[in-house]
This record gives sequence, C-alpha cells and structure tokens, in this order.
Amino acid sequence: MGTSNRKSRIDPQNLFGDSDALTLHQYRLKEWMVTSGRKRSDEETVEIPPTTVEQIPSVWKLIGGITPHPWQTECLAIWRKKGRGTVKVVTGAGKTLEALLLAETLQNEEDKELRVAIVVPTIVLMLQWHDELLQHGNLPGTAIGRLGGGYDDDFRDGRRILICVLASASQRLAKLVKDADVDQHLLLIADECHRAGAAEMSKVFKTKRRWVLGLSATPEREDDDDAGYNKSLLGKQVGPIIYEFTLADAIAADLVPKFTINHYGLTMGVDERRAYEALSRSITDAMSQLKAQRDGGSDGDFFAWARTVASRGQGELALTAKRFIANFAKRRELLNHLEARHDAVIELVEREFRHNPEARVILFHESIAAVMDVFADLCDHGLPVIAEHSDLAGSVRESGLDLFRRGIARIIVSARSLIEGFNVPAVDVGIIVASSGSVRQRIQSLGRVLRRHRGPTGEEKTSCVHVLYASDSSDENIYAKVHWDELTGVDRNRFYRWDLPSEPLLQDGPPRNPLPSETQIEPGSLQPGSQYPGEYEGAELTCDSQQNVSNAEGNYAKDTADLAKAVIAVKGSAGRFRVTPKRRYVLVRMPVGDEWETRFVTRLSTPLRFQVGKQAAVPLAEVSAWGSTARPGDRYPFPAVPVADGQVRYKQKLGGSISKKVRGGELFARRADKAENARKGEDAARLVAAIKELSQRGQRISRIEINDARHVLFREAGQLFFIYALDEGLEFPQEYQAEEQSP
Repeated sequence: MGTSNRKSRIDPQNLFGDSDALTLHQYRLKEWMVTSGRKRSDEETVEIPPTTVEQIPSVWKLIGGITPHPWQTECLAIWRKKGRGTVKVVTGAGKTLEALLLAETLQNEEDKELRVAIVVPTIVLMLQWHDELLQHGNLPGTAIGRLGGGYDDDFRDGRRILICVLASASQRLAKLVKDADVDQHLLLIADECHRAGAAEMSKVFKTKRRWVLGLSATPEREDDDDAGYNKSLLGKQVGPIIYEFTLADAIAADLVPKFTINHYGLTMGVDERRAYEALSRSITDAMSQLKAQRDGGSDGDFFAWARTVASRGQGELALTAKRFIANFAKRRELLNHLEARHDAVIELVEREFRHNPEARVILFHESIAAVMDVFADLCDHGLPVIAEHSDLAGSVRESGLDLFRRGIARIIVSARSLIEGFNVPAVDVGIIVASSGSVRQRIQSLGRVLRRHRGPTGEEKTSCVHVLYASDSSDENIYAKVHWDELTGVDRNRFYRWDLPSEPLLQDGPPRNPLPSETQIEPGSLQPGSQYPGEYEGAELTCDSQQNVSNAEGNYAKDTADLAKAVIAVKGSAGRFRVTPKRRYVLVRMPVGDEWETRFVTRLSTPLRFQVGKQAAVPLAEVSAWGSTARPGDRYPFPAVPVADGQVRYKQKLGGSISKKVRGGELFARRADKAENARKGEDAARLVAAIKELSQRGQRISRIEINDARHVLFREAGQLFFIYALDEGLEFPQEYQAEEQSP
C-alpha cells in the first residue's frame, strides 16, 4: 500500500490536556519523594530576556481603582503622621492593598522619586506581590524588579519597586540601596514581619530608608503582647503596632464570608495511647528535675533555657535537658502522625466531594514529610491533589499553584510555607490536619480559607474549616490560650469527639477554656499561698534575699521589705514574680509535675515606685568626705554615684571572703598575705571585718556594690547602706586558676 496522504485527524493542541498536566505534576511530586535527598533548587537560574525600559508614569496608580475599606483609609492616616509603624491586620482583610495604597499616596503626594523595597519571607510571596502590582498597578513590568529565587534585579534601569526574598535581602539590599543612592526616597515594607525577628532581618535593617512599614496578622511573639513587641528589635526598627484589625473586626465589617469551624477531638489507638503516656511520664520527670534548677518564667523561655542547658555538654543536668527535648519532639511526632488523622482526612475530603464535586480544599500540616504522606494517600484514592512546600524547586511550586488556581487541581496539601502570605482564591474547605500550639499559626491558617467567593450561579459561598486534634493530649492546650468564640464570633465553632470509624459526637464546648483575667477574680476569694485561678499576667519583677525588688530594666523599687518577705514566704526562696496591671495581685509560679502552678501572694495597695529618674550629681570630694566618717550600716545618701562593679559577693566560707564570678569559675579578692598590692590586701581584710560586724548586728549580706567613690555598699528593701570605704581597692587574679580560689 502507498503512503496515505490523508491529513491527521489528531489535533496536537489536544494531545496534552488539563488531566495530563495534573498527572504529570503528581508524578513530579512522587519523583521528588524518592529523590528528596538532592540539593534544593529554589534558587535555580531564571532566564530573563533583555527588556526595553518603558516610560514610568508621573502619577502611580497601584490599586487599580479599587475603593479602599474604611479601616485602610484610617490606618493610612495614622501611619503618615510618623512614616513608620507596624500594621496588625488579620489575614484576608487586605494588608497588601493597604501597602499599595500607602505607596501610591506617598508617590502622588510626597515624593515623585519614590522607591519601594518589599521584603518577603518566601519566593511564593515574592511572585504574588509581583502579580498584584502588574494586575492592579499602572507601572510597567520593567519598573518592578525581583531579588532572590533566581532573580537578580536592583534599582537600576528604571526600576522603582524591588520585591526581595528575605534571605537575599539580608545579604544585598543595604548595598543595592546605597549604590543606587535612593535611601532618601525609599519606603521599606516588611511583609509577614513576624518572620523578621531573626538575625537575617537584622541585616535588612542596615538598609537606610526614609519610611518603613511592617505588615503581619500577628507580629508579636506567642508569649508576648503589643508592648513587648514594641520593645523588641523588630518593633524598634519597623515601629510599634499603630493599627490593629482583628478577625472579629473583619466579621463586623462584612469582609469575610460566612463560615463554620468544626473542631474534632480524635481518639488515639491503644498502642498510640500507651506510647504517648510513656513519653509524657518521661517529659514530666525531666521537667520536674529541670524546673528545680530554674526560677519561674514562661514556657517559651523555659524551652529556650532547656535548649541552652542541653548544648552545654555531658553533665547530669545537660543530659536531662537533652532527654526532655528529644522526648518532647517524639511526642509531637506521635501526635502529628496518629492513624486517626489519616482516616479523618480521607473521610472529610471524600465527604466534601460527594457533596460538591467542584470543591477546592486546602490541607495544612506541620512537616514536609507529613505533607507528602498525605499527598500520596490522596493520590492513591484518585483525588485531584498536589503538594506545596518550601523544599520543592521553584518551577514545580509555581506550576502546582497555577494548577490549583485554575481549578485543575482541587486539593492542595501544604506545610507552613503556604500558611503565611499566599492568596488562595475561592477555597471552600480548609482542613488543619495538625498544627503547633501557636494561636498565631491557627489564625494564619483560618485566613487562608476565609476569602469571599461566589458559586457558578452567583451565590456567595460559605467556607468551612475542619480542625483535627488528639483528644486528652497536649493538643488541647491551644484551647486554653484564647476564647475561640470571641476570636471568630459566637456560634461559628462546633466541637466534636470523633472515635473513627463511628460518626463524630457533638460536644457542649471546647476541651479546655482560658483562665479568667484578674478583673474576673474577686480579691476576697484569694488567700496568701493559695492557687491562683487566673492568668499569670503582668510585669515580671525579681526580689533577692536582701528584700530588693527590681524590674527588667534593672531599676529598684522603694520600700519593698514587706513585699519581698511575702514573696519569699510563698515561693520558698527569692526569685521572679509578677504584679497584675489593674488589681495589683502579686503572683508567683511554682513547679508542679510538668506544669507551672500560679500562687497568690498578696495585693499591693499602691503601685510600686521605682527609682528611675536621674538624681542630681554630687562632687566625689563631698561623697568621699562623707565616707571618711561613715560607719557600717549607715543609710547611704548618694544613690546617683555610678556603680563601678555590681557583681561582687560576700561569702562566709573560708572565714569570710569577697568573690565575683567570671567565665570559667570564680575569683576571690586576695587578702594581705597573698596580695601583690599590700594596701589592696588590707582593704579586702577590713571589708570582710566590716561585713562581719554588720552580721553580728543581725544584718545578712551577700550581694554588694562598689561605686565610683570606692564605697562598698549593700542594698536592702531598695535602700542603699554603707559598709566600707576602700583605700586602694580590691585585687583579683587576672585569670581564673583553680589553685587561686582561696583568698
């Protein structure tokens, strides 16, 4: 037969359809799973063709004619008064639009030569900002540069806006701004700025700028408040929180769709429960041993302290800290990978698609490994799913997100990279498969789902979020941190107990509730030493064995003898405590098992008075003259004389000695027979004698101070008292040597 001249009936355009694109992407993800040890390729080279510089409009229009919400106009007016500050706005309420409105206003009304540097934590966010600017603004593409993720732009060649990934910005932004000489025209925007507290972002702050704006749904740390954030590095560099718009505000303003949140408490299997209890017992035992060596503090501080202890070596305490940290991580992994989580996810997703075959679903998980496991499970069930996380190549991430945006993929499983910042269109269902105990992360996850969208017939769709947690476990602690009805609105939360494969059983409320605030607790119900039923809140203070009370800034309070005695009586020792801001309840924390128990001490009748003001300087000659006639124990009238050494201690061992701690050990002041300077040796001996004289009169002294007048003092109940006037000073060995420990 001859060759047929008939035209092929196969249209090349139909050879590779949407279904094929999804299947290919899923194979790429599966390939990554079996070759995931290879080097990350986020920074793969991006081929950028040469471009011609286009005309920059004299008046920028960055929001595309969108009418700002009232909160955005109000926030803009507040920010412009100082040109700096952090905007704390719930995810989905329009933080990006607020930033674009602000930049547009600056360029239109204050600086025609405006330059904008936008620093974001991820490549996904960089690409999203770029899309927003091109979609809504009138600047040509050549005026909008990118730095990081394979892009290498700067402020040359007519670029007015530079969107930078944090890792690249920390290394290069300051120099790029300096080389372009645009710092007097620069607006620096830190998006998702709560991610910017690390050392990387501190390098970004070396960038000189005229204006700065921070954007985040939750800028402060989990155990912090707005005041704490304002004092942090981030708060100082970006500016304090100047505006807050909560989820409750967004609901009241009708900016989010109708939604429900279903909280499912999952039952552990028998073997899982046995392993959980064993790990919990080990954690409790280790925490008890560690807390016995530490005085109070928040749980967040405790974990940081335990990590520090674990890194110190092989001592008994270090080994206990290592065991505590390792078992805590194992317990978290156990909870994150419960069999019930897997079964619940499959049931919820399949139930949703039976009800709505066109649904779009986001799943959030805690680790990349868990994300890929869930992705593989859903693939095995024939579902249109993709995975998204920060270890994937940039091209794979972009193509996957594009498949999801276009509705070809209808399920996306994500690690934390998607939680912060990515704008997801038209999502019907969110499933928080597992999460940390962070309220901030939970709010971020909710914000990814709560976006207004409409169905095919134009009706507004209702969003739904499913939250999975392990019943009767540490997973429940998050419900004790915040009232979820207050956060999300009344009657939006439903709580279930779910023992798969049975149907979920509706519960009366959350598994735990937050503790009451101080204003909800009547003073008459409290007794010294009793367990305090409310939050451990207020300013943290410290008292010592000499009845002094100091704050975080090192300022001493006045007249604190009674307060210090009360704290020591309840606590059993000197140490940290708190005073609540409104009713002035004095509270201490006591280790009980693997928890801190809060105890009530007393109630202050008046606020503490701290010695914070600068006092009039007195000539040292006058101070020295007074010291020449003073006797040990006299009240010291010159608190303004600067302290030269506040790390000196008196110890009773060795017949009485003066010491100070140094790196590697402890140094002792040499007395007459060992001092190279005989007069300094005599000073040490006479100082010890003066302290012994005070001890015989009932005065207990441990910590002492030496000021610029060479007066040795002790502080009690916030008041300074005189001990001895040094003639020459004290002689300590220059370096720590074990054989020189005795004076």
